[in-house]
Amino acid sequence: MQLRQFIGLGFTGLLGGCAAHPPTSTFNGIYSTTTALRLWPGTGAGTFKGFPDDNVLRFKADQAGCADTFRVPPVQPATGPAAALPGMPGVVAINRAGLAIDEAEIPNQEWHQYQLHQQAAGVSVLSLTPQSDSLPVSDYYTNPFYTYYPVVGISYEQATAFCRWRSAMVTEALNTALHHPDTLSTEYIRCTYRLPTEAEWELAARARMGKPYGTTCPEVPVWVNPRAAAYLKYRTGSNAEIATLEADIKAYNKRKPLRSIINYAQSEPYFLALKTPDYVYQRPANSFGLYQLLGNAAEMVQEKGLTKGGSYRAPLAACTVKSRGSYTGPAPTIGFRCVCEVALPNRR
Repeated sequence: MQLRQFIGLGFTGLLGGCAAHPPTSTFNGIYSTTTALRLWPGTGAGTFKGFPDDNVLRFKADQAGCADTFRVPPVQPATGPAAALPGMPGVVAINRAGLAIDEAEIPNQEWHQYQLHQQAAGVSVLSLTPQSDSLPVSDYYTNPFYTYYPVVGISYEQATAFCRWRSAMVTEALNTALHHPDTLSTEYIRCTYRLPTEAEWELAARARMGKPYGTTCPEVPVWVNPRAAAYLKYRTGSNAEIATLEADIKAYNKRKPLRSIINYAQSEPYFLALKTPDYVYQRPANSFGLYQLLGNAAEMVQEKGLTKGGSYRAPLAACTVKSRGSYTGPAPTIGFRCVCEVALPNRR
């Protein structure tokens, strides 16, 4: 009932693409970013009162010189049948045929929602839980601190099962909201989420630039928030006192440092030497409005055993648009995002 009430009231507004204010560790939100379902009771807003993830780093490049990185131009409107179809939760359109891809990597929060819904349907939680020995730190999946960090430690089969579940949930919600739930209706809409093909992923990562790193400005000035000292102490496992961290951060900022907008295994001051991937909305979005396609978590694609984008533990050369990675099972460096296709299957 909560789903139908929400969809009936606000489906079109929420499902139109990029969120203007992405969730943070202070405010986890009310609705799922992948299905538009209301978050499971006890897992949403106010469940973790930590320092806001999106207030730790501030990239300060000259917007005139890095327009492709810091300004998100509108996508050309879809044409043909796709023009009449609604946008879907959490995704951004990347071509005029209506293909869309998740704005960010699927975070732990959304995997928890999937797990809770499946558990309520009688599915074993153990079959859906990330593999414990394939996590960056032992409490990465269970600690609310990492709520909006990319889910890792899952298999290809688990990721594709999530896509199928998401497809079914969004399809049902959308058709219920639009009052044509009959699967034989000519107005019936089918939403299909799946892993992107390598070619689709590269289209999204290359954006409109055709550059190796998808941008003309892969390295820009950065400012680190001294008020995030306790947050960074926790994330890095540093033994330094918070007062020392604050002083060192301020000294670092005075040097007007440059830092890559790609989260790879770069040389870092001790207070930025992180043990896990980053917050999924960290760093500037590319010119499609997509976060962290390069670096952070390497991303599974439809071609099994292949990852794209490199990870926080990879060298920069492994984080280009064309570079590839491989895997045989769950890993602490590998996550995913979905593409979405919307169709009217009963129209000829």
